Amino acid sequence: MLLRSIKGLFLLIRIIPVLSWSFSAILLSVGFALHDLHTFSKRHWLIIMVLFLGTLSLQGIVAHAFNDRTDWRSDTDRYSKGVLSGGSKVIPKGYLTERQLLIIGLIGILLAGALGWYLASQTSKHVWIFISVGIWSAISYTSSPFRFSYVPFLGEWLAAFPAMVACTLGTYYELTGSISVPVFWAGMIHSLLCVSWLMQHHISDIDSDLQAKPQKLTTVALFTQRWGKETSRHVVALYFLLATFVSIIATLSVHHLFIVSVISSLIGAVLAWNTNPYNIANITFNQVRMILVTIVHSIILFGFEILS
Repeated sequence: MLLRSIKGLFLLIRIIPVLSWSFSAILLSVGFALHDLHTFSKRHWLIIMVLFLGTLSLQGIVAHAFNDRTDWRSDTDRYSKGVLSGGSKVIPKGYLTERQLLIIGLIGILLAGALGWYLASQTSKHVWIFISVGIWSAISYTSSPFRFSYVPFLGEWLAAFPAMVACTLGTYYELTGSISVPVFWAGMIHSLLCVSWLMQHHISDIDSDLQAKPQKLTTVALFTQRWGKETSRHVVALYFLLATFVSIIATLSVHHLFIVSVISSLIGAVLAWNTNPYNIANITFNQVRMILVTIVHSIILFGFEILS
């Protein structure tokens, strides 16, 4: 029983989204901070370790636990035919129950709070601003009474996007005690890339989301409902093009390194445009490539900063 619960917890974390979102956000901020500080002390490396644990707790445990519980109750995860979507599937596989997911989510919040208390004692009480945004996003995305993921546009703009911006800026602030203009733009761009492939992720679940009770009306589901499933890929492409627009501004007004962001977001837009929204395998294949683009984007920015 214990081994099944441990395996369920591992499946719940879903390390690939965590790597692409939170861990990549931390990585690119570490690159900017190391460039500005020139060197890190043991204290800086300890802070980085705590930040990785904190984001793992909030995204991998809290957000995913509450998301799995809510989506199972609404039946969207029961109907989903997605490969990467449809939750971690710990409930139908019998690894964890709804009650256990609730408890795990609450423990995750307590763990994030404890890590936040440690960071505040080592750096500044302002860290609670970033942690509060992270907790808010993890809870509000699928938990009542907010359940923003069930409402078009709100899931990405009131939960997902703020979480990644807070993660990026919070990491840099904890390491340097300030927020620089380049890291602000990097955080905005990374967050938009994450939101873009999140929309791709939702395409696989459109049919099941529209059958859910309450109906899970994601942005791509709304476009499908009103103008047909073909338009769902246009939503993803538009989000990537928004990232392109922001990246162009950053390239022209902040630093030429953001040309990497322009290229990355354009690649994402092309992948979105060439997606077949009726084919799960094609949706999944392009989603994986979008995830890789997001991770590689952060790695390149990190490498450029530490080498320049």
